[in-house]
Amino acid sequence: MKIDAFRLKFLPIAFSVAIGAMALNCAAQQAAARSMQGGGQMSNVDVHAVTIHRFYEECLNQGRTDLLPELVAANVVNHTGSNEQRGLAVFEQGVQQVRAMYPDRHFTVDDVLTNGDKGAARWTMVATNTVPILGVAPTGRQLTNHGVVFYRFEGAKIAEVWIQVDQLGVLRQIGVQIPGLPAQATGR
Repeated sequence: MKIDAFRLKFLPIAFSVAIGAMALNCAAQQAAARSMQGGGQMSNVDVHAVTIHRFYEECLNQGRTDLLPELVAANVVNHTGSNEQRGLAVFEQGVQQVRAMYPDRHFTVDDVLTNGDKGAARWTMVATNTVPILGVAPTGRQLTNHGVVFYRFEGAKIAEVWIQVDQLGVLRQIGVQIPGLPAQATGR
C-alpha cells in the first residue's frame, strides 16, 4: 500500500504521545534512590527525572491516568509536529488514545537527561498492531518504535512537551510503501 505525504501528516497525535511515553521510569527511580542515600534531598533535576519515569511507567505502561494531575501541569502544552494542544484534559485524551491504539504497549526509557527546568527522554516502545493505522488494516505484527521527547517543567510538573517519533518506521513495519524508500521486509 502506498501513502502520500498529505495522509502521513494526519497520523494520530495519540500515536505520538504513545511513542514518547515509557522510557523514563527506571532511570528516574535509580536517580532518586542515589540522591536519597544518607537522607539527602533530591535536586530539581532528580525530581524531574522521577516525574518523567513515573509518567512512562505508571501512567503509560500501567494505565494510572489518575496520577496525571500529580505529574502534569493543568495548562500543559503538548507540541507534536505542527500541532499544539493545551490543557491536562486534552493531554489525558492523548494518553488514553495511545493506550487504546496499542493495548499491549510497553515503553522502555533508554535515556533521561535533565538540566534546570528542562528534561529529555529517549524511549523504545514495543506493541502489537491490533487496530488500523491510517486506514491500513491491523497486521497482528509486533512493532518497535523509537522516540525522543523534550520536557519543560514548572516546579515538579511537566508543563511543556515536544515529541519526535519514528512514524515512517511504524508505517513501513505495517507494510506501507513510502515513495522513494526501498520496500521493507514484511516477515516479522
